[in-house]
Amino acid sequence: MLRKILIVTTLLFTFGACTEDFEKINVNPNTPSSVPLDYLLSGATLHIPGSAGDPGYKSWRANFIYASTVIQQMSSVEVNFYRGTVYTYQGDLSEAYFVNSYPNSIKNLVNLIALAKADAKNVNILSMARILRVVEMANITDLYGDVPYKEAGLGYLDGVFSPKYDAQKDIYADLLKELEEAGKAFSATAYIPKTADFVYAGDLEKWKRGANSLMLRLAMRMQKVDAAGAQAWAKKAIDGGIMASNDDSFAIKFSNTGAGTNSNANSWNLGAGRGIANGNNIQWASTFIDALKARKDPRLAVISALKNGDKTVAKQRGIPPGTDATTLKTLPETSLDNYSRVAPNMYALDNPYFIMTHAEARLLKAEAIERGWATGTAKTEFEAGQSAGVRQLASYGGVIADADVAAYAAANPYSAGSLDDKMNAIHTEMWVITGSVLNHLEGWANWRRTGLPKLTPVNYPGNETNGQIPRRLRYPQGEPGINPNIQEAITRQGPDLFTTRIWWDKQ
Repeated sequence: MLRKILIVTTLLFTFGACTEDFEKINVNPNTPSSVPLDYLLSGATLHIPGSAGDPGYKSWRANFIYASTVIQQMSSVEVNFYRGTVYTYQGDLSEAYFVNSYPNSIKNLVNLIALAKADAKNVNILSMARILRVVEMANITDLYGDVPYKEAGLGYLDGVFSPKYDAQKDIYADLLKELEEAGKAFSATAYIPKTADFVYAGDLEKWKRGANSLMLRLAMRMQKVDAAGAQAWAKKAIDGGIMASNDDSFAIKFSNTGAGTNSNANSWNLGAGRGIANGNNIQWASTFIDALKARKDPRLAVISALKNGDKTVAKQRGIPPGTDATTLKTLPETSLDNYSRVAPNMYALDNPYFIMTHAEARLLKAEAIERGWATGTAKTEFEAGQSAGVRQLASYGGVIADADVAAYAAANPYSAGSLDDKMNAIHTEMWVITGSVLNHLEGWANWRRTGLPKLTPVNYPGNETNGQIPRRLRYPQGEPGINPNIQEAITRQGPDLFTTRIWWDKQ
């Protein structure tokens, strides 16, 4: 597997990489023409977290600098760079996911889909590529709103260098269709790219359950703007079969423990590459640490440590959101070394990069049941998701004893109260799960839909939201000069501001 990652990384460099010149980035994607589709699948997969040819750039800026800090899972006193903690804007940080994804992951997935369609024997590669494209496009549209979709990545194939911006409503409709069609198209009698598949190693049944679980996520995202559509797609996803165990969690797997080009992007940022964890650049927020302590969450002893490596739960301390280098001096503890940060076991370079966990799928099913959109017992699904979320930490070397899992469940039971109380239980668990597996992009998206758990915004001097938690990232600064179609999107969606709500994000 490692050899293939290295080969595909080298090959992908020959295709052209990240530049804002659409005509240059859309060079012939089929040169050399003899590259097997397996290698193209592997390379496109690696580009999703931003590791192939670019060790963690977009993950660092979107996942950590903005998403993790905006929803108070993490915090930083470096407020002039980790700007999500104080709601301020820096163009190269806000645009990073957008400008990195289109010329890399999206371009390569679109090219791979076109090539795979040419021969029926490649139906499984085609389905995998379609699902991976859904994963990446969902991330992009959830971060920015209306974005290029149908014409994205077609520079070489169709000569489209200024792609149209599609409305998020239309993007979601097609993403759901793609998941349904791709999941149903898998064939056990066709070629299966086991070695090239860095998600499920060729297990087609897991791919089907993964696709259905992603479908459930997108369906629930539409809850406030299209309840009928959300219900129909949620039912379809659940009836088709969602993730059944933590082995089904949708994650990109890595085998390398050296070069950043084939390592977990989050790990590269936190540890061996940029060293932002022990460099005191970004640490756990007090909101997150205090919540885990109050809930007696056994994950805290796995995910958190002081700079000297001490993981004693009682000593863990988070940085209050909005704290800068000056206000730090007014706190009872003034040394950043004594504040919690991501523990070293969490950033081994061969750790999985989670896209969606089994725990999330079960919690979303519990919500669907409570809304009357699915049959079953919501309490059972909640408890399954809660337990799975704790046990998922085994992926980071944190095997938690059964007794501790049971004690956590007893301390945080499913609510017997109102629907609001039940939603708070479900989505507080979701916030903890996404934070504990470093999937802050999803944590922010789910928080925007639900507003749960309730967070207290910061009102730092000079913030750009009037002290309100941001609802999206802003488009690339240079985009109007490259693609005039952006103006239509801004007219349709609203001003290009942090506070503009995207289609599904309604109060």
